Amino acid sequence: GVDSLTVSADPASPRRTNSIGSSSSIVTGANGYLGKAIVHELLKDKGGGQNQKQRIFCLTRPQRVKTETEYWQHFCATTENVDLRVLPYDMLDGGETLLEALKQTSAHVPCCVYHVASKFGPAQNHQQTALDNVQGAEDLVRTLAKYRRDSTSKLMDNNSDNQQDKLPPKLVLTSSMAAVRGTGQAPKNGKFYTFEDWNTSSELGANWGASYQWSKAESERRARQLCQELGIPMVSLCPSFVFGPPHDAKSSTSYSLELVGQWAQGESPVQSRLFV
Repeated sequence: GVDSLTVSADPASPRRTNSIGSSSSIVTGANGYLGKAIVHELLKDKGGGQNQKQRIFCLTRPQRVKTETEYWQHFCATTENVDLRVLPYDMLDGGETLLEALKQTSAHVPCCVYHVASKFGPAQNHQQTALDNVQGAEDLVRTLAKYRRDSTSKLMDNNSDNQQDKLPPKLVLTSSMAAVRGTGQAPKNGKFYTFEDWNTSSELGANWGASYQWSKAESERRARQLCQELGIPMVSLCPSFVFGPPHDAKSSTSYSLELVGQWAQGESPVQSRLFV
């Protein structure tokens, strides 16, 4: 029954963002292994100096809103100039929950959306899981464009002539080396992988691994096409296998961590190809 909760360095005095030295960040999948690490890095960031005001929106599964808020209260208690909000998120709701988060940002400050949420791991219906990942990325870009249109209309109605006000949200898409190359696929230039390389060998429906790899390539490709069409600034990051000590060992259920644990215990062979 929890819709959203707010964590603040000073809960009794909700902070207001202004147009000087302020920023807003939205992280989808913030309750996950990688998403949580990104939020921790954002809390460390003092890009605008000590007076930099940050508003961070952690978009999590609805059932995790309360526990995630309790988790972040510990870290925000001693953090200055931060307004951190934990909101429910469903990447398959057509952008509804993302739009609710965007409406809580200010049209007068830069906003960056870190799209981390995706389904990863063995699944019986892996083909549908892959299609869901692509749909989630497409809906996210369209929602950013809708928010931009709506915000611009409101600013025009208010006779705002500040060009900075009309800047669209920026998108950082967490893609993968799986989008760059399939199993055994050589670099296009014969030496190393570049932005010109795309996974052309993984087939949707072949097995869960191939479906997941296909989904990462297709998600990035469709997001990039839509961003170009709709005028949304975008950058994609393509890490290989992501692992390391989790910030929250108690609640982390990452399949990546589970796989590393199997390697460490000798329960399955190490797949070094995942690190290239």
